[in-house]
Amino acid sequence: MASQSAPSVSPKTFTVILLLCLGLLAFALYLQHVDNLDPCPWCIVQRIHFIGIGFIMLVAALHRPGNGGTIAYSVLGALAAMGGMASAGYHLYIQADPKRAAQCIGSWLERWLDASKLGKMVPPLLQYDGSCLPKAWSFLGLSIPEWSLAWFVIFFIAFIVMIYRSRG
Repeated sequence: MASQSAPSVSPKTFTVILLLCLGLLAFALYLQHVDNLDPCPWCIVQRIHFIGIGFIMLVAALHRPGNGGTIAYSVLGALAAMGGMASAGYHLYIQADPKRAAQCIGSWLERWLDASKLGKMVPPLLQYDGSCLPKAWSFLGLSIPEWSLAWFVIFFIAFIVMIYRSRG
């Protein structure tokens, strides 16, 4: 009788990443609805990536896969984290030049978000009203897109570690 190998990554790891994503999204909502810091289109794209990672981790936590499934979920999570890193990095690139930041309004991304009607699906979470200009908020010297980039890098590294530990 062949036995399935025990997962090398605890389902708790999936749950922790899910809870971190939910916490980050909750804090984004706090900044938006309590501190009146309206998100820009690139903020919404980063939220979508956090939602994607969180959803993947929810399914993984409920599934409790073996090593092969852990690798599959980790690859999906790593891809979502890479997309988040790209969007946060581009957001930082835009904010580095006020002229570029001002061009965010009416950009292809704004037109795509409007056409997709994502903001109408979950307005409190996915509706943007702000520009890409740097916001006044920072914590430990890092801006919102810098923190997003940091978290996407942390998640990416966690997924790579999970892939490495699940090989075998």
